[in-house]
Amino acid sequence: MPVKFSFAQTTIRVRPEWQQFRNSANYASFIDAIRLMRANTNASSPSSWQYWVNVHVNYCPHGAPYFLAWHRGYLYYFEQQLRIVSGNNNLVLPYWDYYRNPRIPAEFTDPARGNPLYVARVNTNVYNALTLTPFGSNVWNFQRGTANAFETFLEDAPHNPVHNIIGGVMQTMQSPQDPIFYLHHANIDRLWHAWALPDGKGIPWTSSPYWSGNFTYAPNLTLPRSQCYHPNWVGTDYADNSPPTSLPPQAMLKGEVIRVQSQQARGVARPPVGAFKSTAPKGLGAGRRSIGGASDVGLSESSVSVRVPVQKQDSDALQTIVAHARGNRAAPAAAPETYKSVDITLDNVNLLPPGRLGGFYYKVYLNLPAGGATSSSEAYYLGTLGAFEIDAASHRGGGHHGGGTVQLSFPATERLVSIMTNDIREVTVSLVRVNGDNSPRGRVVTIGELRVELSTQEPFDLTPPAPAPADSPYRSSN
Repeated sequence: MPVKFSFAQTTIRVRPEWQQFRNSANYASFIDAIRLMRANTNASSPSSWQYWVNVHVNYCPHGAPYFLAWHRGYLYYFEQQLRIVSGNNNLVLPYWDYYRNPRIPAEFTDPARGNPLYVARVNTNVYNALTLTPFGSNVWNFQRGTANAFETFLEDAPHNPVHNIIGGVMQTMQSPQDPIFYLHHANIDRLWHAWALPDGKGIPWTSSPYWSGNFTYAPNLTLPRSQCYHPNWVGTDYADNSPPTSLPPQAMLKGEVIRVQSQQARGVARPPVGAFKSTAPKGLGAGRRSIGGASDVGLSESSVSVRVPVQKQDSDALQTIVAHARGNRAAPAAAPETYKSVDITLDNVNLLPPGRLGGFYYKVYLNLPAGGATSSSEAYYLGTLGAFEIDAASHRGGGHHGGGTVQLSFPATERLVSIMTNDIREVTVSLVRVNGDNSPRGRVVTIGELRVELSTQEPFDLTPPAPAPADSPYRSSN
């Protein structure tokens, strides 16, 4: 039987922050709806909790284009279902602003019998997941495949680390089992909107081919991509549409977290180089070549670096790639068969039993300076690696059923452009461990091979998107 939801939006409802929402008239309806949905064991019914978990498992695009827009539509449909189940047409999803309150709200951590908001978690404090990088003044582009892309930054952090630090079911693709998932994603959606104000920045306008087609949530449940351009178009706004400008004060933290934060304030130092077996350069087919790597890289509570020596011919190729990416179209990289981009690839990544509950992640850096901490670590930053990223990649590799061969790739061309000046004879990849208040010890992740890859593909699209017209909801209402 087809699922029927309303596409027409005549009313824009404002989503409040949890601390406001918990004292509102809608709070009781929210609790009742979640209790009823979790009690419904018919996973084929949209009135069941598992139905929406399965939507996320089977259709969500993590580490892929439309991560933000697909989840905007997902919240749109889930919120409608809350209204249907509760019978309250004014019910909205609240958001959790962890940039102001980094601890999970107390209502979600109360193990009292019958509390539908409670599930077991590894951590309730996500301070170490937070960053201001997506909101930097240089972040204007939006979609993946462009330089300084907001969607890539925001998914990378704080989105992924919040999943990883909380742990438990949150560090898997089954994460919507945890009710805090929906408040987390409402906040991610709010942060996207806050970044885009007042003029939409580099989000392609809806006439762009970028927005053609539909999002799929279930066999009979789709949504035009273009409807997810602006939250008002799915009947939503937020009580606070301002981006974060600072992290929460240290006074809100305790113990180990304060120690870690103070280390971050001093900068990031390159971790010691591990004793890993080197792998030789090799062709990978389809316009790709490995210039070397390391095998059986084990990750534990200690941060570690992986050093990859670079042969002269590959050093020359790296210089050509950088020249091309900097816009020197006279460089030899203009030829189709010439290498134009660099990726750091982690192949055959395996999450070991001690790490399967999460509570940690790694920040991945390229060529951190040796000999001391650097205060400008963002110039060397590639992304994050944790249990959530590994589980998401296993679903991509395994046809959305998990268990596939896990490969993760970090585009590195943009970082090389900013840090490479001369002949480069080695590449060093650093994996810096970040913990929650509770985190596992011992080996938690193994990487079959970490390698540096060259590709003939262009590193990013340099064509700026057309600006939003005067009647855009961003331009006309702000």
